[in-house]
Amino acid sequence: MSDCDNIEELLSGYLDGELTQQVRQRVELHLDGCDGCRRTFDELRSIREGISGLETPEPTPEQWSRMMSTIASKTSRGVGWTIGIAGGALLAGFAAYEFAIDDSVDRLVKIGLAAVVGGAALLLLSVLVDRLRARKSDRYKDVEI
Repeated sequence: MSDCDNIEELLSGYLDGELTQQVRQRVELHLDGCDGCRRTFDELRSIREGISGLETPEPTPEQWSRMMSTIASKTSRGVGWTIGIAGGALLAGFAAYEFAIDDSVDRLVKIGLAAVVGGAALLLLSVLVDRLRARKSDRYKDVEI
């Protein structure tokens, strides 16, 4: 790899001010003596200056709503949630099985942990049922912010 190739790899870091003093000085010395690398550096700098002046408009709430309600995004969210829940249930089931057959754990600990997990699951289920019931009668469910 030639010295110019090494320097060209460093030009972006030099432009961003991310190089150490020693490497920065090496780049500066090379740029002073190499017209090709100096042109490349000047092109990079002009591109950066041109890009920095560009504005990126923030999407309006309507645009966000349209983007988020496309069939592809709804499908990917649905599939993602399904895969995530199925994977979590599979891992939880495997962990419970391994825990249940582990003879080094006392039976009382197994029963206590099963009670805690079962109670948490029942609480979660009751909250979900309440939320689903409330959703049916929620007057504001169709209001968009």
